[in-house]
Amino acid sequence: MISAVIGMMEEGDQDIGSGSPKWYDKYRKCQDGHKHGGDLELITWKCPKDGTGWGAVVEEEADDLKRRFETEMGGNLERLYEEWNDAFRWTCCGTSAGMDYGCDHHGSGMHPCSCDFCRMGKPLPKSIYEEQSAERMGLNLRRGPDPRSFNRALAALAATGRTISGLEM
Repeated sequence: MISAVIGMMEEGDQDIGSGSPKWYDKYRKCQDGHKHGGDLELITWKCPKDGTGWGAVVEEEADDLKRRFETEMGGNLERLYEEWNDAFRWTCCGTSAGMDYGCDHHGSGMHPCSCDFCRMGKPLPKSIYEEQSAERMGLNLRRGPDPRSFNRALAALAATGRTISGLEM
């Protein structure tokens, strides 16, 4: 049986603090060129708001995915990632591993946060910050803004883009 795979290691992995490579290091890079700094964690809990269970699939399919992971995949986390990367989250920003646009850490990462709000020098709106999802459950994430991220030109573009798209400011 798989116990909360948080911190579960593949053969050859060592504690992240030791600087030894993890099986998921090759998946850290984002489209914006930055890298996720947290751990890649398998979602093993239910999220009533999302209606999801083990592996961040709808509850009706969670037991089947878990069984397939244990039997067909032999408990191999990388194999599960390659088949269903949305079963994982990045602990640095609380986003699904399937979302690789950027690491919206709002000030806790090595590089400046590249989200619209940090670039505009604004904290996340309360409705976004308090949003509940399987990926964010149990994490104590920052609200921002990351002071290293402010950029007047990008702030203007972000504000215009969010306004045109009808997104929250």
